[in-house]
Amino acid sequence: MNLINRAASGLTLALALMVSAGCSGNTALVGRDTLPARATQPVPDELVATVERVNTASSEIFLRPTSGRSRVITYSAETRVMFRGREYPVSRLESGDVVAMQLGTDPRGNPHTHLIRVQESAGDWAQRHN
Repeated sequence: MNLINRAASGLTLALALMVSAGCSGNTALVGRDTLPARATQPVPDELVATVERVNTASSEIFLRPTSGRSRVITYSAETRVMFRGREYPVSRLESGDVVAMQLGTDPRGNPHTHLIRVQESAGDWAQRHN
């Protein structure tokens, strides 16, 4: 009987360890954005800027950072645009939108993004100031 109790205790402990190890990954992050909603400090490889225009033919976004000169960032069909918890196509970005984007590089070494968060839309700004 003592042997059976020890075996049951060992099995219970092993099962508890397996369950806790399986739940300790990034499972809580599935489906979440990886950019902070209102970052007070820039995140490494993140650019915050105002959209000047989007060229869908060349998959380029023309941006005006708060400091520095204008920049052109490429994007792909997989690039996600998040605004108020919803996902939109890059083509919905408008001139005047303030965005934060994670930067990487494309195969040619040009700045490229896969994730854009709209921090302030041009339409919202106009509504608040009229």
